[in-house]
Amino acid sequence: MNIIRFAIIAFSIWNLPTYLLEVSGEMMGSYSSYIMFILIIVYYVLSPKIPPSIAFVVLGIAYYSISGLQYNGDFKHFAFKFFKFLVFVVGMSELISLCKIKHLYFFLLIGAGSIIINAVFFPHIYGRYSGFYLNPNLGALIALIGFCFSFNISNKLLRMIGFVIFILAGVLTFSRFFIILWMLLSLFSIFIDKKNAEVIGIGVGSMVIVIATSAFLQLNTERFEAIENILGNHISQGLSVLEKGSRQDTWSLFYTDILDNVIFGNGFYSMSGENEAKIGVHNSILLTLGEAGIIPFIIITYIYAKLLINFLLQIKTNLYLGLLGVSLTAYLFVSHNFYDNYVFLFFSLWLFIKLRKDYLTESIKI
Repeated sequence: MNIIRFAIIAFSIWNLPTYLLEVSGEMMGSYSSYIMFILIIVYYVLSPKIPPSIAFVVLGIAYYSISGLQYNGDFKHFAFKFFKFLVFVVGMSELISLCKIKHLYFFLLIGAGSIIINAVFFPHIYGRYSGFYLNPNLGALIALIGFCFSFNISNKLLRMIGFVIFILAGVLTFSRFFIILWMLLSLFSIFIDKKNAEVIGIGVGSMVIVIATSAFLQLNTERFEAIENILGNHISQGLSVLEKGSRQDTWSLFYTDILDNVIFGNGFYSMSGENEAKIGVHNSILLTLGEAGIIPFIIITYIYAKLLINFLLQIKTNLYLGLLGVSLTAYLFVSHNFYDNYVFLFFSLWLFIKLRKDYLTESIKI
């Protein structure tokens, strides 16, 4: 069972089905996705049962049932998405409840390491790197989750290694989400304990390393120059570059459609950018409201408000959980693929189960 469990964790945290789809073609991507969900079902059948996270189950049923009423696309595609979501949130409950922080930490280190390897050995014109995660914002989320976990590492050397890898990987994504959240989380950590000021030094050092190796690395010119300006004390100039094409501008494109159909939404995939030429809404809260209306919107808001409030109230004694709650909640507002983002769902379920089962005193002994 351990082999099956670790295989499922690897598929989930390393984003392997999506990664293999991109690098090896549709056949490998499809097969790896099937293998992942077959393993989840097998593990669920063979393992002891614990109650699933009912809030996530209800959210999935509400979102897909209501959004599906106005969907005119391929029914098999819609049904398969719905099925996979339910299998994941129900079948993963027991597995996730048994996940040890030290195991997740090493999976996160490898995931973040793939971003650094991508930048060093496989540079490309786009100049923003994401490793296994393909999307720089998803890569940034992994770097932030690992950064949060690092605060709970008792071994100082391993903690420092983690900080360096996760911050450097996050910088190489050139994600505004990472830069803003890293600064916010670092300030939170210093407020709780001034000894955590070291993370600022590591972050600045990582940015200096990126600048020093810029001749070797192929980096996103616009965002690289923005970081140079910020470090060179031209903060307003750097921030003005990062503000271009902001998420608020993207969200505003969808406000009219959302407000016109607040009760039942506009239907499945109407906010994702999949059915039209325009980009997606890039906000899972707005996507939920825009596609399925007020009921699933209230449920998803309740779930993440509960996570955020409960762990922020305990941030002084469980810093890493409070920071993780902030990171996951913030990610809702920059991504619109919540319902099939299994990396994000994995850690959301982990945090929700941790809250339910009161594993708040667990620490890593390495």
